[in-house]
Amino acid sequence: MKRDVTEWMEKTLYGSSMIRGIAEALQKIMNALFLNSPLKPLKTILNGTWLGHPLHPVITDVPVGAWTVAILFDLVALIFGVATLGLASGIAIGLGVLAALAAIVTGLMDWMDVDPPELAVGVTHGLINIIATVLFAISFLVLWSQNWTIGWADFIPALVGYLAVTVGAYIGGSLVFRQGVMINRDAYQHGPDKFVPVLRTDELPDNTPKRVDAKGRPVLLIRRGEDLYAIGAVCSHYGGPLEEGKLVDNQIECPWHSSRFALENGRVKAGPASAPVPQYETRINGRQIEVRERKA
Repeated sequence: MKRDVTEWMEKTLYGSSMIRGIAEALQKIMNALFLNSPLKPLKTILNGTWLGHPLHPVITDVPVGAWTVAILFDLVALIFGVATLGLASGIAIGLGVLAALAAIVTGLMDWMDVDPPELAVGVTHGLINIIATVLFAISFLVLWSQNWTIGWADFIPALVGYLAVTVGAYIGGSLVFRQGVMINRDAYQHGPDKFVPVLRTDELPDNTPKRVDAKGRPVLLIRRGEDLYAIGAVCSHYGGPLEEGKLVDNQIECPWHSSRFALENGRVKAGPASAPVPQYETRINGRQIEVRERKA
């Protein structure tokens, strides 16, 4: 039953021309602001490339936790008449609002890279959480105006906001666990333990990325003079085909969102990707190029 409800939700959101229109228009604005512009390094920071982990999910726990504490404080105050909990509730709400603003910004940086139908589902997730943040901000202002005395006037918007953020979190979970947004596309890619032939040496010209198959695993081969490199051919960020990318210094740039990976070890050199691609050892055996997965 839960699966049916989630599928219905996803199809309904994607099927709405209004939601799709809002999502596509916002994505165009975000792309104009942050892609191929001086603001792109800021996007990379907010994606969490420097952390080796998307930044958005790290932050989202803070508002949910803070607002859960605030709701509990409010309930205790209203049911048992503990008047001294008002300031503590206000601090929790305020902390949650500040963290929610950071979560909104980092979420937008991740969301702008996705494709339909994730665009429509993601913009709904964001709008619901923005509404929740506004409601908690209202609750904070009412509580402040009442000298930190908890009452129904501040509790009602907080309660509605908490219900909204719960729905928003559910939709966010659908984006990650059902639609695979912001997961490492190479997480389950394991190459051969022993050297296997993948290409003849005369089939790999200099400075020309080439995708080959190593026992069912996509590998990117690049020859640069006497150096031969082999890394995963699938961008860890959103699955872009790295063989279609361009070489920048000793890095390969993804053709989809411009993430860059070092040829020598597959590490991220520029975001929005935060996870490295697999790395492979190479050797020449006769006229054959052979590869095997390099263990950490």
